[in-house]
Amino acid sequence: MQQSVDVGGEIGGYRVESFIGRGGMGEVYRAEHPETGKKAAVKLLSPELARTEGFRQRFVRESRYVGLMNHPNIVNVYESGEDDGLLYMAMEFIEGTDLKHLLAKEGPLQALRAISILTQVAHALDAAHSTGLLHRDVKPGNIMVGEGDSLQQPEHVCLTDFGLSKRTSSDSLALTAAGEFVGTIDYTAPEQVLGKNCDHRVDVYALGCVLFECLTGHPPFQKERDVEILYAH
Repeated sequence: MQQSVDVGGEIGGYRVESFIGRGGMGEVYRAEHPETGKKAAVKLLSPELARTEGFRQRFVRESRYVGLMNHPNIVNVYESGEDDGLLYMAMEFIEGTDLKHLLAKEGPLQALRAISILTQVAHALDAAHSTGLLHRDVKPGNIMVGEGDSLQQPEHVCLTDFGLSKRTSSDSLALTAAGEFVGTIDYTAPEQVLGKNCDHRVDVYALGCVLFECLTGHPPFQKERDVEILYAH
């Protein structure tokens, strides 16, 4: 699939330096603001999804929600907008890797290291939950692990991708298509599987699943079919 922005091009005033990766909702690039020198991870909503009003609203909502939180374990959003028909979000660039790639490279983590990493994710979730915000997609791929600043905390962790987030008090609009599954099946709480009302405990459940994977090297339920994993939850 062709990238939306070429290296050397600009989006939202940021000059693209390299392509980082592609997720379920779009692409992410490493970029730099030419005037300030500020490094950023610029996330673009894919053109296909941008044509769907629900996904456009979800993307805008993510930037608004995350922008309201100022927490060391939640990735900062610098700005967002639309440039030449592309919806973009400029976020804090974190030198490091996500927990998914870390586990793929190193395998199961030592218990103390796993607890150190996930305690920081828990702090991020506490901050989000205190505002009434649910993440709803806590998984290794949404946990960035970078270099820490002390012997007590050798790794700094940030929770990213609030694209499926929901504010329990105000979001009455369902921003997923009717019948669309919300979340990632390996980390999904039973009440999400059953389509019941959810609260902050869905994120706590997902964090428990991530802890299991950190210690064992694989998610809690290893089944051949997706439906079997959902039944297992």
